[in-house]
Amino acid sequence: MAGAAHVYPNATLNIANKAEKWTATSDTLKVALIASGTYTWNGTSQAHASVSDFLAGSGGGAMTEVAGGLGYSRQSLASVTFTTTGLVNTLSCATIVWTATSNFSALYAVFYDAFVDTNDTTRELIAYWDFGGTVSVVTGGNFTLTINASGLVTYTSS
Repeated sequence: MAGAAHVYPNATLNIANKAEKWTATSDTLKVALIASGTYTWNGTSQAHASVSDFLAGSGGGAMTEVAGGLGYSRQSLASVTFTTTGLVNTLSCATIVWTATSNFSALYAVFYDAFVDTNDTTRELIAYWDFGGTVSVVTGGNFTLTINASGLVTYTSS
């Protein structure tokens, strides 16, 4: 399976405008897993700004989040850092792990800022990972998102 990762243009704009800080002490960054639906990265989806926009889908109908109670709940990112070196900006965090109490599967992971926002209509999207197909975990197993040593999100400012 070939996966892909995408950063929302609004996320980098929010950082540039200092509307978001992306640090462990100032923002609560989270990740949700999506069990079904089709999300296509295109001009329409690139303009999505909120978790609700993501859950509404892109060309394939609404997305369905993994059901709670299976060892799944949205996770807060830990050990979050945001660094700038020259024009390169990097958001990093620790590996994220869910331990399944029942079997579950996911197609996507969506990362967002939940610091001030009280619901998905205003929670700002950061990025999403398309796993390239269904990834499953069985009861008692772990579903792990390993963050690249280069960071969760890296982009160059101009």
